[in-house]
Amino acid sequence: MIAAGCSRLPDAAYTLRTDVEKLELPEKHVRQISDYLAAYHGAPASPRRALPQAPAEEDASPAAGADEASEPADGGAGKAGVDAIPRDDKPGYDRLHLAHGRDVYLRQCAGCHGTSGDGKGPAAAHLVPPPRDYRNGVFKFTSTPRGSKPRRDDLRRILVYGAKGTSMPAFRFLPDEEREAVIDYVQSLSARGELEIALIREATDELVEEDDFDPERVAEFVTDIDRSWARAEDEMVRPVTVNPARTPETVRDGALAFAEMSCVKCHNRDAAGSKSADVGQDIWGRTAYPANLAMGMLHGGRRPEDIYRRVYSGINGTPMPASKDPNSAAGETAEARSERIWHLVHFVTAVIENNGIPAAEQEVIDEAMRKAAPAAAAPASDGAAARSPAPADTAAALAAGPAAAPATGPRP
Repeated sequence: MIAAGCSRLPDAAYTLRTDVEKLELPEKHVRQISDYLAAYHGAPASPRRALPQAPAEEDASPAAGADEASEPADGGAGKAGVDAIPRDDKPGYDRLHLAHGRDVYLRQCAGCHGTSGDGKGPAAAHLVPPPRDYRNGVFKFTSTPRGSKPRRDDLRRILVYGAKGTSMPAFRFLPDEEREAVIDYVQSLSARGELEIALIREATDELVEEDDFDPERVAEFVTDIDRSWARAEDEMVRPVTVNPARTPETVRDGALAFAEMSCVKCHNRDAAGSKSADVGQDIWGRTAYPANLAMGMLHGGRRPEDIYRRVYSGINGTPMPASKDPNSAAGETAEARSERIWHLVHFVTAVIENNGIPAAEQEVIDEAMRKAAPAAAAPASDGAAARSPAPADTAAALAAGPAAAPATGPRP
């Protein structure tokens, strides 16, 4: 988002993903994808967030905001298609409210994030890192587990405080009504983007040119996407143990954890991040660079709980994996792992405060790396398991395109 966006009239239609052209989908399927997206999410001039209407008695009249089944325009998805299942506006997302959120978005956000939420607004080409593409349904900095949607409070916090080290400014003086409306609109753009991805995948994986989309299948996509947002509100990651008092000993153990938990592989022995480390790409198709912790530009926040969650859950859409699982081979418990993550938080905080690793902690890291070097160079013994790469992000294939493979990288 930008602090002083461009106020203008909304575009006539949201743009489709470039995947549609690259995959050369049949014109019929492209038209039906557009029909379904318009039916459930409207257009910039008249946005909506609709859900499949719950079955009702035969003589019941449509609810307010519901669509009655009607004959679609010639060449559309067909009567057995887009209008086969009636729709209701999602409670709390009435069209006037979304239109208000759209107005705020066009004024404050579209200059960077684009009308469709694709991260390709007029200013985007000049920004590093580039603005977020909402359409994948993936948000990097959340209080929820890896792979989950953000809670509303996560989006609110980014709006109020911005993202340090990026072009995303703080909107702390935005009136509450405008802030809540634009959050709803961003969620709607994201849900629309996820539905678009699901429809593209359905067309490429399941349909032949003569087929129509199954309206019940489309309704399932819409429902599943909506439920994933609802679930996030109850999925906040709470530390397994309380944050202990920070002492020189906890900082020193955190430095040891920085080496032993393989953080040095990506963030380097000096915590400045390695531009040469091949950690792979994020799900937006960009090269992922490990953070320079010494600069203190932690995009997801510098509070102890923020850093804990980045280590515990990893970072959505990036090769940074979750480190929550204890080392059971060494007899580590979940509580002991949590304690160690807190010590790592203390170490990272000390690095930020000192603009680099303090000398005593650097010695701890270097000694741990020296001890690990002979073991790494020795051939694996019979039955020894090779270290696995970081788990693939389950959303990578969707976000990078229906025909793309997930991005992976080594454990940071």
